Amino acid sequence: MKLIEKLVEDIFNDEYFKSLFNKCILITANNIFKSRIKLELSTKELKDLLRFADILSTSSDSIARNKAYQIISALNHNYSDNKVYRTISKAVFSKLGNFPAINYLENKNANYANLPLTREIEAQSKKLVQEAPDSNGMIFTDTQFELYSKLSNSLEFSFSGPTSMGKSFIIKSFIRKVIRNTPPENIVIIVPTRALINQFFSELKTDLEKQLNLFKYKVFINSNISDIVTEEKFNYIFILTPERLLSYLSQEDNPPIGFLFVDEAHKLASEKDTRSITTYSAIEKAQKRYGNIKLYFSSPNVSNPEVFLSLFNRNITNSFKTIESPVSQNIYFVDLEMKEAEVYSDNRALNLENIIGNKEYSVSEFIKAIGEQKNNLVYCNSKRNTIDRSREFAAKIESGIQDKEIQDAIDSVKDYIHPEYYLVDFLKKGIAFHYGRLPQLVRNLVEDLYKKEKIRYVFCTSTLLEGVNMPTQNIFILDNKNGGRNTLSQIDFWNLSGRAGRLSRELEGNIFCIQTKEIKWESKELLIKKEITLKPTILTKVDKNLQKITKLLEDKDVSGTETEKEILKYIANIIKVDTLETNSNYSSPIIDRLIEKNKQKIIDLAQSKIENYKIPSFILNFNQTIDFNVQERVYEHVKKVKRSILPREIKYNECLKVLEDFHKLYSWDIKEKKLSNVNSLKYYAVLMNQWINGLSLSQIISQSIDWYDSKGYTIKINYIDSEVFNKLNKQHVNILIENIIDDLEYILRFILEKYFNHYHQIVVNVIGEEKAGSNWATLLEYGTQNPLIIALQNIGFSRNTALKIFKNHRNTLQITENKLIGVNKELLLKSLKIDSLEYNEIKKVI
Repeated sequence: MKLIEKLVEDIFNDEYFKSLFNKCILITANNIFKSRIKLELSTKELKDLLRFADILSTSSDSIARNKAYQIISALNHNYSDNKVYRTISKAVFSKLGNFPAINYLENKNANYANLPLTREIEAQSKKLVQEAPDSNGMIFTDTQFELYSKLSNSLEFSFSGPTSMGKSFIIKSFIRKVIRNTPPENIVIIVPTRALINQFFSELKTDLEKQLNLFKYKVFINSNISDIVTEEKFNYIFILTPERLLSYLSQEDNPPIGFLFVDEAHKLASEKDTRSITTYSAIEKAQKRYGNIKLYFSSPNVSNPEVFLSLFNRNITNSFKTIESPVSQNIYFVDLEMKEAEVYSDNRALNLENIIGNKEYSVSEFIKAIGEQKNNLVYCNSKRNTIDRSREFAAKIESGIQDKEIQDAIDSVKDYIHPEYYLVDFLKKGIAFHYGRLPQLVRNLVEDLYKKEKIRYVFCTSTLLEGVNMPTQNIFILDNKNGGRNTLSQIDFWNLSGRAGRLSRELEGNIFCIQTKEIKWESKELLIKKEITLKPTILTKVDKNLQKITKLLEDKDVSGTETEKEILKYIANIIKVDTLETNSNYSSPIIDRLIEKNKQKIIDLAQSKIENYKIPSFILNFNQTIDFNVQERVYEHVKKVKRSILPREIKYNECLKVLEDFHKLYSWDIKEKKLSNVNSLKYYAVLMNQWINGLSLSQIISQSIDWYDSKGYTIKINYIDSEVFNKLNKQHVNILIENIIDDLEYILRFILEKYFNHYHQIVVNVIGEEKAGSNWATLLEYGTQNPLIIALQNIGFSRNTALKIFKNHRNTLQITENKLIGVNKELLLKSLKIDSLEYNEIKKVI
């Protein structure tokens, strides 16, 4: 054992060090809770603590290095002006290679203390060696640099680290390197949600603009690139959801993929989400199609990142994990009913006596007291709770904010959604909400204002667990549930907590787990950090449910929740399709698993169920969530009539007729819960007609409000009660707005899009592309029939901006033979209101 590691071991076992470290924790807590209790260290204690931190920072052990950082971060509250602290703090951060933290000390504390000569030489060497490529002088931390070096030298790799580690920065640095390769190759980045597509797109366009232009790369966010015409030859970076990647792979003429990067790879192990299987399927099909595609996985807080490589039969030695964080995170459990608080350190609770005092706090009052002049994310377990909590908190804020950017944002929300939308009133008070299906332009607006500290409180759902980049100083977790009854998993809790602490903006972040009389945590087990070992959902389900999968292959019913049955049916369909490949050179991971378990009978059963189908296997292969017997029936129907039932003109009656035909054809009464009621199709036909024919979101909402009011329809105001709709009732208006947004995003652009895409594939196969007509799935995805508006969205514009450009600024478009060649950015910006939603989006996109 090296001398330094022996010293570290001795320090960790030393009772004096433990007592001093506890004092650090209490110093931080007293400052965070704004307690009148002031804990002071003696001169000796301060020097000893700094000496301990200095020794710990020289260790190679991540726990020791984290401890060193925590000590310096805690002491910064009370001792930032102390001469000894100023020198040692910079020396420790230098040793850790944490240059953003040094920048904080210099910018916030005016700490320009000189390092000892040997440390200064070491620091300057690190700055030279660890400078990120083409990044305007940004320096990797030690851990980031180690990861980047390994990643850059591997053709397949999987890594994991804390949420605050800056994984997206490393991925972007890696992409900078890849686009220099000769010959150039196309890159796909898989992200779990549409929201993350926009975030990644914006970051790549902003941070890599020069390199993308220099090396002739275009960034695309959709699977269809046929409507883009360029005079030069380009390579591509595609940012896609798993569904969009499957759509891309289903199109034979699309360019080949050389690199596949899976962000938020832990989603492959989400046992209660069918999309974990979709993600698996998309990666597996890409690997099957492109052979030795270069494959990379990024995930937070996972102790076995190699499991993702193993799933796809890759080299598991090409992996990396770390627990070292570039910011310190303080975790508090606060019981407002009992007026008690605890801080968690080293997986044990330390009681914070009298830190709350005798004051009675509501949740809103506590958030306001702690969060004043800081950025605060408030996690709520559902969209309804998020909006309700926002309303409660807004009622506690009296004065409005006088700020031009806030007012511009308010005007934009009024214009884009509706003047009575809750967010309009919230923004006036520096508050917003944020959830998964919030329209992308509004999400962008909220995220931008929050990063600029124009708004200080954002109430949100588990959208933060999807990887949305909204780092913050404080996170308040108001419930240990996710979406409803399900308790947050360990990985979700630590992923959420990991958002606390903004590298270079502060040294630490704070997580407050709140308990009240109404909100009870069943257990504090989540606060105890454990190793998080994942197993991909598809393997878990195969290993534990072979009997149920066999029954499903035999077309029998099985027990379980609707989600579980849906996942198992999906896996049964994958097994069926994969049995068609058993004689090829390709090795299916699931078939390999069954062979390994000596389950040849299941493979034979699956093969027997599919071998007599007439429908082409490639259609089944890309539509594994639709019942195979239903697909066969639809195929036989199209073969019989030899035409498409989709009309060329799209109006309400045509939409309704098509939906009613699909209801019968696809057995929606049995197979699709959300569309089972045939009477609901009238509503969806109205929405489809408005959406496909290019009505703006605000027009759709306004027309719906007037329609509901004139007809005297009822609206559900909670899970139990309904009321007659009244357009003068703000609550009614907002519930209707949320329902419309949900239905557009989920029913039209997810469920219906899936069926129309499937139908189009069959029609093309039977009668050919020229006779097949339009793919209504494309019209639903883009919300228009106009190919130029589709092309504008393909280069990164939102539907709203694309519609407005085409309607009001067509003279800025460069068009040849009805194909979009380019956009005159300068002319377009001149014609728009500065700082409008459209103006700001155009500046980012082109």
